Amino acid sequence: VSLAELSRLPMLTLSLAIAAAAENEPHYHNGKLTRYEIGPPSVLLSRSDEERLSSGKPVMQAMETGIVGARRLLMVQDIAAPPNVVMDRIMDLAHYDKMVDGVTRNVEYNREQEGGLQRIKTTYDIAVLHMKMRYFMEHEYDPEKRCMTFHLDYSRRSDIDDSVGYWYVEPGAGRASSRVYYSCECKLRGWVPSPVYNVRALPPSARPLVSPALSGTAPLLSRCHGPSSPRRC
Repeated sequence: VSLAELSRLPMLTLSLAIAAAAENEPHYHNGKLTRYEIGPPSVLLSRSDEERLSSGKPVMQAMETGIVGARRLLMVQDIAAPPNVVMDRIMDLAHYDKMVDGVTRNVEYNREQEGGLQRIKTTYDIAVLHMKMRYFMEHEYDPEKRCMTFHLDYSRRSDIDDSVGYWYVEPGAGRASSRVYYSCECKLRGWVPSPVYNVRALPPSARPLVSPALSGTAPLLSRCHGPSSPRRC
């Protein structure tokens, strides 16, 4: 982090304090980013991608989307654990504070069931450098399809501008292995130091696999070795 960036942190902290998250106020909009839909991904992996996955390394790409302040991540990784165990860790939202770097609290405030689809809303509290952020996320989870999508709960005001994401887990080549697909897009509000954006702009539900590559912290999924119109990834 450069001195110039650090010198602007008080201004950022002040701006967040003025326009803080609020559970009794609606968000500034009803969604700027296109949501993902439940279902398998349409990702095509090259031979080199498959070789990288076979070596135990993730395939990951971050890209600009053309929307100012938004970045999209795509990641695929093979995990030595069965799909049900992997999905259980991803959906263990209440313990993200113990498993995901930067999360200080993640509290559920609403849960609904519609057929086989679960909708879970939680409050994320994040701390990084001198910044603290809060945002409200709605997760849609289909256990049978081994897929979870998420987006902001726009009925509440969050400190980030918008966020959408996608998890999908399929059986791997071995009996106790899985291939995990993850994609997300996030848009922050106002100016944020680039190191914070690179590591923390992705919401915690977006970072469990990403953290080791960006910040060297232990990933949530390392704990798997134990008991507009929608789009696809």
